[in-house]
Amino acid sequence: MNIKYILTHPIQYQSPLIKFLHKNKIKIKVLYRSNMSAKKYFDPEFKKKISWGTNLLQGYKYQFLNYIGPNKVSTIFPITTDFVNKIMDDKTKIIWIHGIKNWYNLCIILIANIFNKKVFARDEVTHFSKNRNFINKFFNYLFYNFFDFFIDIYLAIGSENKKYYIDNNINPKKIVIVPYVVDNNFFKKKNIKKNKKLTFLFAAKLIKKKGADLLLEAIKILNQSVNFSVNSNFLIVGDGYMKNSLKEYAKINNLKNVNFIPFQNQKKLSKVYQNSDVFIMPSLIEPWGLTVNEAMAAGNAIISSNSVGSSFDLVFNGINGFKFKKDDVQDLAKKIFKIYQNKKNIKKYKLNSQKIISKWNFNLCLVGIKKAISKVKN
Repeated sequence: MNIKYILTHPIQYQSPLIKFLHKNKIKIKVLYRSNMSAKKYFDPEFKKKISWGTNLLQGYKYQFLNYIGPNKVSTIFPITTDFVNKIMDDKTKIIWIHGIKNWYNLCIILIANIFNKKVFARDEVTHFSKNRNFINKFFNYLFYNFFDFFIDIYLAIGSENKKYYIDNNINPKKIVIVPYVVDNNFFKKKNIKKNKKLTFLFAAKLIKKKGADLLLEAIKILNQSVNFSVNSNFLIVGDGYMKNSLKEYAKINNLKNVNFIPFQNQKKLSKVYQNSDVFIMPSLIEPWGLTVNEAMAAGNAIISSNSVGSSFDLVFNGINGFKFKKDDVQDLAKKIFKIYQNKKNIKKYKLNSQKIISKWNFNLCLVGIKKAISKVKN
């Protein structure tokens, strides 16, 4: 069955999966609303022009839709003018959208139903992907119960995403796991060993919800321990509006074991992962967190907040790292020190990370997509 996958723009995490599906005989074509990231572009959260360093358009079929308005990605723009024409053909049987609760994709869902197309919906929502009060939860419940009639299959990215759908009264039979994955081989490090000086890595946009400020507070606490600052190294990789204030905090508090590195594209970042021991994701809100996948493929132990979606499927306490209570600097410091104190376990954690992530791969997605297709065929 022919699939049209509607995306806002080429995305570094989506392209390798689409390429894999195409290579494995899934009849898929991507319709992009914008060409924004196909070349170097300004990212407002990184606060700079970036390029991902890989060809995001190679190895699969795609087309850029015509649009009006600014060529930027939001819930409104770009407004495409020829979408209906692209799905009216008889060969297209399935419309796959990424993100449910925005006006553009809701229009796609309704139009697809008018033309008798099946709808696959994939989203990143979890119970902790936003701060939700009772009213938010109630209206979410009403929303899903109404639009569920127009959606045939929900492609869940992980266990917490699946739980969210079920808790909003979605029939489990309509949910298929198509997990969030990365190209593990791209990031994989073959010879796992511990650095002489234990190296911790943070890699994300330097914005509030990513928790870099919390990490620096934890390092300040830990540096009061004898020799900790001498025997540890923290890499803060990324850019964003908080960068100057974070660097100032590190300077004022004499955090000599903290080094700031600007944004790295995927090719360069893979080398950074491979030269690190422990990846830290202290996010306050993170529906998934694909950098966890990347870091595990490169052989990193993981310290993650319990508000990171991937931690429920990929991070296991005492096996390949630890989880800590979100926004709790004392608990974060405790988990970092636990790994620091037991350096003999680092190699075991690193190897376990690679073992766990090796099973969380493109083949799982292929199985899921085939299962979803078979469900709508019947």
